[in-house]
Amino acid sequence: MHGTPQEGRPSHGSPSSQHEDPGMIEAGADHALSPGEIPPGLVNLVKPTLDGLVERISGKIQREVPAFAGPASGRRHKLITTAATGAISHFLDMVLGKPSSTGARVDDLFRRMGHAEAVDGHDLTAIREALQIAGREAWTELRTIASKHHLSADVLGKIGDDVFGYLDHLSNQVTIGYDATRRAQASDVGAARRRLTEALLDQAGQDEIDALATAAAWTIPSRLVVLSADTADGDEMPELVDSETDVLMHPSPGPATYLCSADDRDAVIGELRGMVPTIRIAASWKVATSDVGDAQRWTLRALELADKGIISADDVIECVDYRTMLWLHSEPALRRQMAQELLVPLFAESPNSREILSETLLDWLQTRDSAPAIAARLGVHAQTVRYRWKRINELFGEALHDPEFVVQLTLVLKASVPLWVAGDQSDFERYLNEEPS
Repeated sequence: MHGTPQEGRPSHGSPSSQHEDPGMIEAGADHALSPGEIPPGLVNLVKPTLDGLVERISGKIQREVPAFAGPASGRRHKLITTAATGAISHFLDMVLGKPSSTGARVDDLFRRMGHAEAVDGHDLTAIREALQIAGREAWTELRTIASKHHLSADVLGKIGDDVFGYLDHLSNQVTIGYDATRRAQASDVGAARRRLTEALLDQAGQDEIDALATAAAWTIPSRLVVLSADTADGDEMPELVDSETDVLMHPSPGPATYLCSADDRDAVIGELRGMVPTIRIAASWKVATSDVGDAQRWTLRALELADKGIISADDVIECVDYRTMLWLHSEPALRRQMAQELLVPLFAESPNSREILSETLLDWLQTRDSAPAIAARLGVHAQTVRYRWKRINELFGEALHDPEFVVQLTLVLKASVPLWVAGDQSDFERYLNEEPS
């Protein structure tokens, strides 16, 4: 039974999830107890302890359920106290058989609590844990009072059945409110599309994506394109609600993300640029639904690399043209570590020497061309390239004949040289700071 405390539950009877008749307290699936079967005097014994019991319940819930943690003067504490006071008072009124309008208000409060959890995107775990704690504390209090006043085991068992049956009822009210809200959310196509977008970006399972796509009335394309977009001024990105294309959007404090079919890619880009002339867009290549989260990461990284001057800051950055750079810069900490290990000979050179030697070395590593061919690309004399190559051999020596070293050197230079050219001096500063005095 959802939300029903089991620990310390009496063995007399079994719980029920329903409580339909305000004149009866349902205690089990096989029978219901009349209020007259519980000594009315017990209520008079409980009432003086009510405030202390509520405070113990509230305090323990806030200590043990992280979702309800907060100060004793805070909103959560007030909500817990109000719910506990109302529920216990209503239960005691039912024990006495007193007609009361409190029950409707309590039921409504617990349904609204379930509604709030659904609106916040939570499940019912926290509320169920809170109900379990409340049930244990209330049962302990009643059991202590009953034992102190020598009530029979049969009466004690009936009291326990009623307490936990009532908690089942409250748990059921929470579930009713939660389920009703979730159904309403599911019927809201806009909300369904947002959940679908999040599921695609989180790379959820295909069954979940299919179900969300149905609720969102969105046909899943065989191949998607991910677009990340922003402006230099941080303008809010349009949602394209009235677009003729079937595009999903995920807003964020940083670049917004758009998901569309590969066929609609150019049209979506055109709409965005028409609405926001200063927009900058990074576009992924075609991907399957299972790779949408990765594609978003690539587009966001492309925007970052453009900001740093490592790749061209075009209005539309085609990620397919920069796959190597996206890969090489996927682990910045690893690139920094490899640079500090492999490029120390270059770091020890003067800034001008370091720049021309790294440029020449990278060109040779990538092409293995002759000095005249390299010189032509670099715009220098062939003899200059030969002089530089002589210095490079002096710095790296036999390591340049080690295939594994050459592969690593090529990759770290290809990732690092554009950073240096863009003005990033952190590699050299780190080398100077770590250099032994």
